[in-house]
Amino acid sequence: SSSKKRKTAITEIEVDLTQPEPPSKKAKRLLKKGKTLPAKANSDDDDGDDKAGKSEDAKKKKERSPYGVWIGNLRFTVTKKELREWFVENSGGSITDEMITRVHMPMTKPVNGGPKKTTPENRGFAYVDFATLDANVAAIALSETEWYRRKVLIKDSKSYEGRPDKVEVDAKADEEGADGAKGTEVKKNPSTKVFVGNLSFTTTEDDLHAHFEKCGKIRWIKVATFEDTGKCKGYGWVNFEEAEAAEWAVKGFVKVRETIDTLEDFMDVDEDANENSDAEDDDATKAKKAKAAKKAAEKEPPRIKTRKWWVNQLLGRNLKIELAEDDQTRYTKRFKKGGSHNKKDQEAAEQQADRTAPPVRKPYVKEKKPINFATDISVARLTGAPVAHQGKKTTFE
Repeated sequence: SSSKKRKTAITEIEVDLTQPEPPSKKAKRLLKKGKTLPAKANSDDDDGDDKAGKSEDAKKKKERSPYGVWIGNLRFTVTKKELREWFVENSGGSITDEMITRVHMPMTKPVNGGPKKTTPENRGFAYVDFATLDANVAAIALSETEWYRRKVLIKDSKSYEGRPDKVEVDAKADEEGADGAKGTEVKKNPSTKVFVGNLSFTTTEDDLHAHFEKCGKIRWIKVATFEDTGKCKGYGWVNFEEAEAAEWAVKGFVKVRETIDTLEDFMDVDEDANENSDAEDDDATKAKKAKAAKKAAEKEPPRIKTRKWWVNQLLGRNLKIELAEDDQTRYTKRFKKGGSHNKKDQEAAEQQADRTAPPVRKPYVKEKKPINFATDISVARLTGAPVAHQGKKTTFE
């Protein structure tokens, strides 16, 4: 009797490898919406010749021409195509489209949450490379030419004229900073005094000294206090001996070098304690001491680690730390140039300034004449002269 189960017939499927790969469901959806398909990544079965050819093309693209210009003051809606056409049209035939090898025009990035712009905008400048030196010179000659009511500025891409000078950096920037810590670049500033704000009302000078002593040696500390209670007003000043320490305080941290304790350090301490506890100093004890000394001499140098010591917080409050005016600058501002605490010197300087200063026209003030009071009341009634007040009070019922 034959089996009732259906027998599955396996048919072989022929695949033509020369034909293109049929699109997937995702590709069909993208094509239906009218979108372009993403580029496919190369598989492992591809030949190495294609990869070598692409790497060579990438190298060629990276190699830039040595003849390039920088163009600025562009209108923000200018495109790369318009820039190419402008160079070709205004050069008088000296520049062709084939001579322009590269146009790099940085574009502005959209702001998060801001209005979306329909057309992308450039940042007002671009870099253009040329194949020959003649094209480069012809492009620079177009500088100060008006385009879209703007006079464009064109100069060689290797010309750095007009840039601001770099800020001088202290020569000790790479050397060891405060407390032997390696410092970063610190700008030169002669001020050694620091203003500290947002202090707690319970802050004292001892608290500030213990907090900022890691930055460097402190000359003096002043905390503003109330006259009645003597508590802190919330701000104060710290004057260091070196300006570099003040710079570290303003940064909010200082790098401190610390030695890393190892297990051998604690073991040596225990051995020394046991040796000292022995009452008898016999030959065996001397031998042990000599062995311990030799071991300490052969011991590796201690390892040192660097960590940040933060000084921007005190008693749970974020401090406001700024460089304050130096004492000499403050003195000059208060007593003027060449001022002095001596009153005679100040008066002499003011008199000299009055002599050299142009005369000032004083406003007219009418002089007050003395009042002639009448001594007799009858004369005052007849003539209308004023009568001096006698200090008496007259009441009428």
